[in-house]
Amino acid sequence: MNEISERSRRLVLRDGVDESAVEELATLIGWPRRTDIPADHEEWTPRQVAWYAGPAIALTYSEDLLSGFSYVMITGSDERVIRSTVELAETELNTWRLSELVQGVDPDADPGDYATAVLRLGLGSPSEFDEEFFRIISQALRSHWPEVRKNAVWAITYEPWPAYATPLGELLQEEKDEELADTARIVLEEMTAT
Repeated sequence: MNEISERSRRLVLRDGVDESAVEELATLIGWPRRTDIPADHEEWTPRQVAWYAGPAIALTYSEDLLSGFSYVMITGSDERVIRSTVELAETELNTWRLSELVQGVDPDADPGDYATAVLRLGLGSPSEFDEEFFRIISQALRSHWPEVRKNAVWAITYEPWPAYATPLGELLQEEKDEELADTARIVLEEMTAT
């Protein structure tokens, strides 16, 4: 497949929605399965399946190894077709909407739940900078819970907007957990190298 130049955000699937539901959607729109890559945890290769009928648009299901969440992404050469396919996927698969990702993050929740919600939010972030997503992840970087700070650093890696350089730098000045600081440093270096 070629001519791919645009992509949707990652549409995070809810618990209980799996590859078979995405297969049903592909069948509904008449797209055959074209790619089927099994997961290889040792090689850090996620499970990935793609369906498409031509070179202009594709629906890809992935199982994210870092977060454990599954998601779909629409890629193609026509932004209008991508947008309409995203709307169909959001409806048919009942994916997490942007507003739901935001509302799902509660800093007063159990630290494990808060950390999980931050990682899910990062995975489902829009590809273009969004002030609310940035604010929530930046706030999580300042959490007194190391698990939340760690997931906030990893959340940045999904859509590493340049604006994250400042809160990552602030985290590095304060972070006592050496492993977490090393991870944040690597993420920051990768962001500034591109």
